[in-house]
Amino acid sequence: MALAGAGHAQTRGQSRDDLLDALTRHIQICGEITDTQQRLSCYDRLQTQVGGVTAPTSAPTPTPLQAAPAPPMQANPPPSMGSSINSAPLSPQPLGVPGGGVATLGGPSPPPPSGTLAPPADPNAAFDPRNSTYRPPEAQGPKPQPQMRRTGQRPIPYSATPQPLVTLGAANLTYGDSRYWQVTVTLTSNTPRGLNTQAECTFMNAGRPVSTDYLGPVFIQPGEQITTELIGPPTTTYIDSTNCKVVSP
Repeated sequence: MALAGAGHAQTRGQSRDDLLDALTRHIQICGEITDTQQRLSCYDRLQTQVGGVTAPTSAPTPTPLQAAPAPPMQANPPPSMGSSINSAPLSPQPLGVPGGGVATLGGPSPPPPSGTLAPPADPNAAFDPRNSTYRPPEAQGPKPQPQMRRTGQRPIPYSATPQPLVTLGAANLTYGDSRYWQVTVTLTSNTPRGLNTQAECTFMNAGRPVSTDYLGPVFIQPGEQITTELIGPPTTTYIDSTNCKVVSP
């Protein structure tokens, strides 16, 4: 009986050691599991099934990410509903003026852009006399001799870029009561010395020169600005635009 009791005690001690080893191994295996859900489930089995787990053989290989396929190219993309601005350079618009046309400055005489005709109610806006219902009046007044409006000598404003000796401005192509075409011309001196200057304006119909008239020669003081109306041909001539430039100096 003594021998049997000693053997039973030894067997019970070994069982406790084996259970402790199995419990330690179970916890170690659970800690090696990378998946959170499986690791928690492993710990839960400690209460009912100690040792009923196996160690993971290797870490799971992550699935490589694949780039999303590029969308197919459309032969004719739909029109954009946003901005229609493109990279093409914009051509400068001519000076809009009343009276049936435009006034431009210098260079070759450009063809008249679309939309520069006067309202149809103005009979002098016609391009082709053969298609016009307008008939000029029998009596026409004398050609006007407008006076020059002068500012006198003035300080010359500072400019970071080189300026021409004389700057020209032209606008307001129209006609007056005397039935002559006219354009408002402005000459401005940019030099500290007085000089003689002259400008010319070519009155045109559909891009074709009709008449050329001159302002000056006229003496302009340092920094002075001269403004006047340059008179062109009578309204019996059909005019839709004019081109002005400085011819001297």
